[in-house]
Amino acid sequence: MDINTIIEGAHSVSLRNLQPADATAMSELANNPAIARNLRNVFPYPYSREDAVFYIGKAREGAWGICQAIHYQDTFAGVISLLPQEDVYRHTAEIGYWLGEPFWHKGIMTEAIRLVCRHAFSQTGIIRIYAGVFSYNRYSAAALIKNGFVLEGIKRKAVLKYNELFDEHFYALLKS
Repeated sequence: MDINTIIEGAHSVSLRNLQPADATAMSELANNPAIARNLRNVFPYPYSREDAVFYIGKAREGAWGICQAIHYQDTFAGVISLLPQEDVYRHTAEIGYWLGEPFWHKGIMTEAIRLVCRHAFSQTGIIRIYAGVFSYNRYSAAALIKNGFVLEGIKRKAVLKYNELFDEHFYALLKS
């Protein structure tokens, strides 16, 4: 379910397949505790070049579903993915993403979410995309809401991050 061609959007944002050449930039941007704080613990911190090489290799094998590099003005800025679910949820995908701190607050992630959702709805059988957002990550929630995602529910004290419990907010977008 890879996007085989570059998808370009507004604000000089584009998505393309992750490439081995992205490993250095990816590791430099991802090695940031502010990014790791907003992601599941499977995302390592510190984040090494070897972590990036491993992730890119698995992405290129299709292990993460649709997994794309986010580019801003032709510069690697982060990663966005859609992980298709299975069984009775096979029409659904979970969206996940991160953006390097130098690219925050520029509308880049909002545009990347729009691009990957548009692709999924037009090119795959996916009709529902959802995201779990830690309660303190208001910028992630805002990017989803700007794309039409709706808060469907809150799992209270569901996330244990850095030995502290947080709520997880679930947002979803349906194919219109």
